[in-house]
Amino acid sequence: MDTETGLEALPPETEVHGGFPVTARHQVPSAWTDYNGHMNEAHYVEIGSWATDGLMGLVGADEAYIAGGLSYFTVETHVRYLDEVLQDDTLTVSTQVLEGAAKKMHLFHRLWRSDGTLSATVETFLLHIDLKSRRSCPATPLVEGKLVAMAQAHADQEAEGAGRFVGQRATVKTS
Repeated sequence: MDTETGLEALPPETEVHGGFPVTARHQVPSAWTDYNGHMNEAHYVEIGSWATDGLMGLVGADEAYIAGGLSYFTVETHVRYLDEVLQDDTLTVSTQVLEGAAKKMHLFHRLWRSDGTLSATVETFLLHIDLKSRRSCPATPLVEGKLVAMAQAHADQEAEGAGRFVGQRATVKTS
């Protein structure tokens, strides 16, 4: 197993950025900017959603999986805006799997500008759902196995800001 990325069970062409799989890339159109001249907050959630879809595809929770009656539903999202994103900036999203067992998928997306600046993080928590009953249920063994492998591989890597609540300041450590 690739202990840095957890990609051993994923397609060999999977691109990696900062030690995590790339799950989305998008150039910011003018329609995504607001009266302040930067990307509007709604589009951070949108590109985070695309990144979640990208990760789902990497682990086998793809269109065929969904057509078979299983999927993931987002139940919580937390966005941190770290640096401005402007029109025509290209964002690359890498995704760290924080948890991926049974019914749960907890992701930490990092949005990188092409100049290497970390612009935002989008933390997303999802539950696995049976689309017929509309109730949570465990993922299939194949999907869960890939998520668990990635979560284990990513466990030792920091996800600064994950688990914070709105308005919480970073804790400063003193010696």
